[in-house]
Amino acid sequence: MMHMKKTILAIAALAFLAWGCSSDSDEETRPTGILEGTDARPAWTAPNYDLYEQTMSVDVLLQDTLVQYASEQDMLCATIKNEVRGVATALPMDGQWLFPMTIASNDTGVMVELSYYCDKLHRIFTINWTPFDANVAPTGTDGIYKPKFVE
Repeated sequence: MMHMKKTILAIAALAFLAWGCSSDSDEETRPTGILEGTDARPAWTAPNYDLYEQTMSVDVLLQDTLVQYASEQDMLCATIKNEVRGVATALPMDGQWLFPMTIASNDTGVMVELSYYCDKLHRIFTINWTPFDANVAPTGTDGIYKPKFVE
C-alpha cells in the first residue's frame, strides 16, 4: 500500500511539473526584441511624386522573423531627411508579405530610412535602409529587398 501511495504522489508531482513548464503565452517563442508595443497606427501618406525628379521602385519582402505577426493592416514607410517619400501597404503573396513601394527623391545617394508598422504588435520598427538609387531593379535578392528590422 505504501509503494502505491509513493507511485501516485510521484505521478502527481510529474504531472504538476509538466503542467507548470508549459505555457499558453507565445512570449517564450518570440525572438529577442519582438515584444508588443503601444504604437498607434501611423498616418503616413504618400508624397506627391510630381514634386520630385526621380523615383525608385522596389518590391520589399517582410523579414521572415516578422511574417507570423504580419497582416493586411501593416504598412511600410520610406523617409529621407525625416520626410515621407514613399508608403506601401502589405499584400499577402505565397506565404510571404510584399510591400510594393515607390520612393521619391531629388538626390541620388541620400540615405533612405525604412519604417515598418506591425498592426498586431502595435510597433514601428525603423532602420537605416539603403542609399536612394533610381536605377535599382524593382525585385532581387539583395538585402534591400528583405530588410532586417530585428536581429
